[in-house]
Amino acid sequence: MRYFPAFLDLRDKLCVVVGGGGVGERKVRSLLKAGALVKVIAPELTPALFRLTEKGRITHLSRPYRRRDLTGTFLVMAATDCREANERVSLEALEKGILVNVADDPAHSSFIVPSIVKRKDLIVAVSTSGRSPALARILRQKLEKEIGPEYALLLEFLAALRKKILGLGWGQRENQKVFRGLAKEDLLPLIKEKKFSDLNRRLKSILGPGFSLRELGLRW
Repeated sequence: MRYFPAFLDLRDKLCVVVGGGGVGERKVRSLLKAGALVKVIAPELTPALFRLTEKGRITHLSRPYRRRDLTGTFLVMAATDCREANERVSLEALEKGILVNVADDPAHSSFIVPSIVKRKDLIVAVSTSGRSPALARILRQKLEKEIGPEYALLLEFLAALRKKILGLGWGQRENQKVFRGLAKEDLLPLIKEKKFSDLNRRLKSILGPGFSLRELGLRW
């Protein structure tokens, strides 16, 4: 396995994007969704990035990248149309132990960005270890058809259920028994078809009273 798969917590961490074009814009949007503090270094910005600057969503250094621009940075993405500039960003990042991704250049990156399918808090990542981004996109598109919005509701439901069960203090062995039993139940069709009354009846038959959607804090 060439790469170790991991999900990073970027909330309130300074992340730098070098490059203000279309690729840089996509990088910025993904970082903002993850709660990062984003700084863009580029002489020019796309209209969308300019609007984000005006709204105070990102900070902007209106010039080319310079050495020492990465001081205090947790992560950097190099997305200029100049290979030499991207390599300079990579070199400084690697020297300072900063995570770096160079667009379309795994050799100068310490991490690569997978194709993802996102349904609220549910994230499925696909990677070909940088060998075929086209195949990763094909697989992502297949998964997007298979994993609909009902999976986000299923995750919300299971998280609420897990929180309540753990709070009851039943003990690890009993908790595992309950969770394994629930895993065998085919609850997804009931959620997909919004048969919430049927779901409540199923919960009662498995867990007894006190486990309806409303009692779990879900207002579906």
